[in-house]
Amino acid sequence: MAVNAQDVKKLREQTGAGMMDCKKALQETGGDFTQAVRYLREKGLAEAKKRAGREAREGRIAVSSSGDGNAALMLEVNCETDFVARTDEFDRFVQETGAKLLAGGATGMEEIPGEVERMVKEAAASFGENVLLRRFVRFDKTDAAKSVFNSYIHLGGKVGVLSEYLIDGPRDHPEVLDFMKNVSLQIASMEPVSISREDIPQEALEEQKEILRRQARESGKPEHILDKIVEGRLAKYFGEACLLEQKYVKDSSQTIDQYRTSVQDRAGAQVRVVRFARFKLGED
Repeated sequence: MAVNAQDVKKLREQTGAGMMDCKKALQETGGDFTQAVRYLREKGLAEAKKRAGREAREGRIAVSSSGDGNAALMLEVNCETDFVARTDEFDRFVQETGAKLLAGGATGMEEIPGEVERMVKEAAASFGENVLLRRFVRFDKTDAAKSVFNSYIHLGGKVGVLSEYLIDGPRDHPEVLDFMKNVSLQIASMEPVSISREDIPQEALEEQKEILRRQARESGKPEHILDKIVEGRLAKYFGEACLLEQKYVKDSSQTIDQYRTSVQDRAGAQVRVVRFARFKLGED
């Protein structure tokens, strides 16, 4: 049967389905608008089940900030192809998802609002690919007066960093602003696991010690000097794993902590790295 163009447009606006799908839905249901909506929903659910089993390892990482600046959120949304991930439409969807998560107050994946779940399902239908909200992390200011967030998105959304600093002094000083930007870049490129050695979980530290002890033993080192060897190799591990002990990528003559100290002197401010999160697209 012939269908009314206005009905097709109305059905598309209500369901978000494609123009041709809306036209077919109206044809299949004899122009009954209510039945056409049900037809499209059932069709969408069926197609969603097929898509759900397909691997989604491409996508985009993005950062959203609250209007008052007191909270920030970094999320990773996956799709199946780089072609879709690079579209402006997918970028807008990721940004909108981050804003909804932030506004909804969710702090973990178990708290995802129903509205966001619906957005993801509708995006999958719109893009014709499996779309997943893989993960997100939310930071609320540690100190309303001194906390400052900084973010860095690298390689078009394939690597993302969200970090928080406590600045006691001029927060808008150029040296302080450069420090936060450069540290975010450091985190993105050098992949620290903690801010300092004191922040490394004891379980992870003991695991690293055991790895180093086993390596030393397998290389033929005497048992009575294994602890000393492990201690020496741990210093190298800390230099790689701890942000403040890493060599600064823009000036390897100093560590990040030494760089921080020099910034404090020049800016007349106390600067402390509070926490950070680093996402790499598709990582386990």
